[in-house]
Amino acid sequence: MINSIAVNRWLAQAKDDEIVIDSSDINHEARENMWRFSPFEDEASTISAEDVVEFIRQVIEARRMKLRGEEMLFYCWHDFQCRQLRFSLVSRSHGRLPFACQVSETNDLSAIANRVVNEDWSNDSYVQEPSEQQQDEQSFVLLVFVENVP
Repeated sequence: MINSIAVNRWLAQAKDDEIVIDSSDINHEARENMWRFSPFEDEASTISAEDVVEFIRQVIEARRMKLRGEEMLFYCWHDFQCRQLRFSLVSRSHGRLPFACQVSETNDLSAIANRVVNEDWSNDSYVQEPSEQQQDEQSFVLLVFVENVP
């Protein structure tokens, strides 16, 4: 059960969305199937990581019902620069995700939910920039939750 009004609103918007299948163009599929979510300032404190996990689980289930017979990858990640939770779908036939950066795939949805809710939306100091030395020492790797659908 989702306790957040904001997250329930997101679910109502996203669960029945049309799905674009274009096995010849991964970027077209990724763009057309992408959703972005971030709370209004006054909503951030009402959203828990558990709400986000349940939200994504329900979106995945809705996609499964629509995609009977199609082989796609559902993936979601925390876009830290935009402070958004994002998800999309691409055909499995592409054999990859449409990111130009290094990706670390996970099957732990709570890892994404904790990052976006606890480390970002509920963290007032999140937007502070790391020092140049910290930036040089860190090699960027995007953590992405991936699940086969249907």
